[in-house]
Amino acid sequence: MTGRAGALDQITPNMVSSVGEVIRVADPTPALILSGYRLGRDSACLLLLMAMSTACSSSDQIEQQSRTAASTARTVSMTLDAWSAGAAPTAYASGTLQSAGTTLADIDAKIRSTTTAEPAEQAALAAAVKDLSIAVDRARAGLQADRRPQVQEAQEDIRTATRVLADAYTRYFAPKP
Repeated sequence: MTGRAGALDQITPNMVSSVGEVIRVADPTPALILSGYRLGRDSACLLLLMAMSTACSSSDQIEQQSRTAASTARTVSMTLDAWSAGAAPTAYASGTLQSAGTTLADIDAKIRSTTTAEPAEQAALAAAVKDLSIAVDRARAGLQADRRPQVQEAQEDIRTATRVLADAYTRYFAPKP
């Protein structure tokens, strides 16, 4: 059993065994060596993301946060639609809304703390995100109390706040004369 089994024991993650052949291939994501420490793929990606995020301009940060808020609002709307149709359990919908509320509160804080040359437009974006966050919290409270009218009213407020967010985003990024 030392023949073939012994050869297979020698195969490392960057080798491929195919029909009795062992082929050595380059690792598609080589490890990053930093100050004598070997970082794995996940650590290297995290380091790269951190470096990229610090290099972003305030406008880029506000754009990313605004897009995340819009995506979160869409997730909330789809979750509430599914709950209203009986396709999503209350516990799942409530958990999703709790997570979305936390995300929106974080986004609001990040937008408000970013230094920008457009303070009025920045404030409008932050206010829209805050309104979204409040509406999501009200929808979650309605879910937990099983009050469909409260959830429907909050859902309308979420739609309105999403439109206001889109308008504020357009004004923030509109070409200035």
